[in-house]
Amino acid sequence: MTTRWEMTRIWEGETVAILGAGPDMTKELAESARGFKTVAVNRAVKFAPWADLFVALDPKHPFYADPCDFQGIRVCGIECDLDAAYAGMWYYTVRFSDGHTIEIRNNAIAAMLIAERLGAAKLLLLGFDTERYEAVHAHTGFYGLTQALEQLTSELLANGIAVERIDSKAKRKK
Repeated sequence: MTTRWEMTRIWEGETVAILGAGPDMTKELAESARGFKTVAVNRAVKFAPWADLFVALDPKHPFYADPCDFQGIRVCGIECDLDAAYAGMWYYTVRFSDGHTIEIRNNAIAAMLIAERLGAAKLLLLGFDTERYEAVHAHTGFYGLTQALEQLTSELLANGIAVERIDSKAKRKK
């Protein structure tokens, strides 16, 4: 049964690695996050069962069925019969340059917002591929993740939280 999660600043001042579910997420990339507080998003939990948090807002997510011996905190978006911390759905408002806005729900964006609320001083984003996500979901009407990541990164930087995006070759993107 989910339990409402009252988040406190347990990661105050910490560097937090967020392992995205992009196609370049590998065991090697995940291993580079060891030593940091770590959030595994969706399928990334397969590469980092040692992570501190596992975020999959949808309780029907296939990775809840086999979370690879994960022992950390499971975070779910709705109250249900899973043994997980209920954190809500974490919708995020994306503002486009033409003035329109949309609300999106995305596990990686939620993980970033959760890390902020837990007190992170710096976020390392590994395995994020918003461009591929946009291409895969183009036919469904889902869009805005690339803009959401850019916007949220700017907001976090303005709030004093550093954000660094790292690809599978450990080349710095941001």
